[in-house]
Amino acid sequence: MARRLLLLNGLAALGAVLYHATGWGYTSLFWWTDRYRPVVVPNFDQMGGASYYALRALEQLATASVPAFLFVSGFFMVFASGRSQRIEWPMVAGRLKMLVPPFVVWSVLILAGRALEGRVFTADVYLEQIVFGQVAPPFYYVPALIQLYLLSPFFVWALKRRAGLLLIGAAVVQGAVMVARYPVLLGWDAPWATWIWNHAPAWFFPHLVFWFVLGAYAGFKGVAFTSALQRWRPALPWIAAALFLAAIAEWELLLRASHREWLAATSTLLDGVFSGALVLAFLAVLHDHVPARRQFEVVGERSFGLYLVHAPVLELCARAIYHGSPAVLGHQAIFLTLLLLVGAGVPLVLMAAVNRSRVRPVYNYLFG
Repeated sequence: MARRLLLLNGLAALGAVLYHATGWGYTSLFWWTDRYRPVVVPNFDQMGGASYYALRALEQLATASVPAFLFVSGFFMVFASGRSQRIEWPMVAGRLKMLVPPFVVWSVLILAGRALEGRVFTADVYLEQIVFGQVAPPFYYVPALIQLYLLSPFFVWALKRRAGLLLIGAAVVQGAVMVARYPVLLGWDAPWATWIWNHAPAWFFPHLVFWFVLGAYAGFKGVAFTSALQRWRPALPWIAAALFLAAIAEWELLLRASHREWLAATSTLLDGVFSGALVLAFLAVLHDHVPARRQFEVVGERSFGLYLVHAPVLELCARAIYHGSPAVLGHQAIFLTLLLLVGAGVPLVLMAAVNRSRVRPVYNYLFG
């Protein structure tokens, strides 16, 4: 199981790059259209075209990346506890030491880059952006993961006593946050949903808690969890495929029902069910069909560094294409391929270069 999860971690890291690359793809379709066509932006006349649905399919597939990360994190937290299956605070502190320094370093570097562009803020705004993971879109994940690590001793204690109850409780909490998003997205007057929306921001753990708890449960149960996966082995890929199509259709229906031209990407309840099905299908079946496994496992070992660095790299790459070769923006296949190659390649090359250089002692402070 541990080898499968390392492989899953590598694929999830590349999936995160893909997810945020599709965001730049939408930007090029609708907000940068005037760079390659004589139109006024935003321009949504490519909505519903082949490029749009290709981006939607890739985005939908990549929505499972963060759930996969959290499942792996929960599993390895229990796995690292050994036979005692008890998480001590020094273990939690060790995890945080691997997360916090590189997270702060890259947050500061990105903010410094923005200051050079003239985007300067007060000290309290800088502090808020760093603490709550607002410096870059993917960074919300780190404060949420820190909270889950701090809660992990309680989770493991509860798994030993009432595993089913903890799983149900985590599912209810996360499900409530997801359900509350529907009325807000649709513009309905639902005070309860607005309250949950306002009190469960991206950096707060409730909307991600089930994935971490499920991973910890898998690590706690071990053979029993693997056996259950095998019983569902024939059906899981088909379930994941059906949910994939259903989730794409759901978002299109939400967009139309909202009567807006565009909705910012937001994970829905159906997205969550699809993500869970895909992760379980991968562990049961799909891991056998991944070529170049060792290369993806290497990426899995470097997943946190890749996750942190890919966001500013993608932004710089997209902006360079916007200014230097705007015609590329009108060809999504080329644009997205460039973003993926640069967004994944540059961080991995940078990590390899630092690891082999004289500054190797600071590697963990930069990439975890």
